[in-house]
Amino acid sequence: MKTFQVITDSTSDVEKKFREEYDLDYLKMVFTIEGKTYDADLDWKDISAKGYFDSMRKGNRSVTGQIKITELEEKFEKYLSQGLDILYIACSSKLSSSVNTAKSFADEILEKYKGRRIVCYDSLRSNYAEGYMAICAAKMAKDGKTLDEVISYLDQNKLKYQTYATVATLDWLKKAGRVKASTAFFGNLIGVKPIILGDKNGNNYSFKKVKGRKPSLDELVNIILERIENNPNNILFIEHADCEADANYIKDSLKEKFNGKVNVSTLGPIISATTGPDTITVNFYGEEVTIAGEE
Repeated sequence: MKTFQVITDSTSDVEKKFREEYDLDYLKMVFTIEGKTYDADLDWKDISAKGYFDSMRKGNRSVTGQIKITELEEKFEKYLSQGLDILYIACSSKLSSSVNTAKSFADEILEKYKGRRIVCYDSLRSNYAEGYMAICAAKMAKDGKTLDEVISYLDQNKLKYQTYATVATLDWLKKAGRVKASTAFFGNLIGVKPIILGDKNGNNYSFKKVKGRKPSLDELVNIILERIENNPNNILFIEHADCEADANYIKDSLKEKFNGKVNVSTLGPIISATTGPDTITVNFYGEEVTIAGEE
């Protein structure tokens, strides 16, 4: 029987089927688009993914916000009252202040629950790299591993969970303050498509540039095959911002080359707010990330 509950957040993009299978919960962040604020629900309950991306294509920016205190209170209270400790696997602190907000609130609520523990863990990851990490931690919890055992595993392996992406334009990342204006300018010249990774420090880093959309997808395939741990139990998570054909192109390119499972899904509202429509991300467990970006 598990002794603690694993929780992640909206940047993890973990779909309902995995949340249910591994008894994994998440904390909702928020976003505002066209003057209306929504919970960043990973099941797209209040706004369709198609409507969201179409609005962005019209030039409407989605502005994101961190986890609300009411959300923290509701979820932490729920599991602490059941006698469970909590492991919150959070978005990289370089990309969101949610992990620090959660730490402050945890100190407060634990005054009420003496003897219980809440660990707010800075994953240094986002997207399905964070999500895959949370899935594995939740599976370990279900299998009876202790909280300390899981934390030890994460400390040793978190940089093996990784995200690579290509975007249609760097403009969205520039507006969100995720890349320098100069990087965005040169990255958008003459059809150049940047390849971005989540670096070892938890930042997004545009570390390679490829000319043309299809070559950028082929480069993601090359990166996957070079870096992924190729075994039947591993999962490759491909996400797309309303460009499913491109995601399937990557999936089809890996046939007979990758022995694990391939999962294709829609990019969530928080990550896509900073990357924009037509983004493709690939997320997997493999060779440890050692690159540290300059942005």
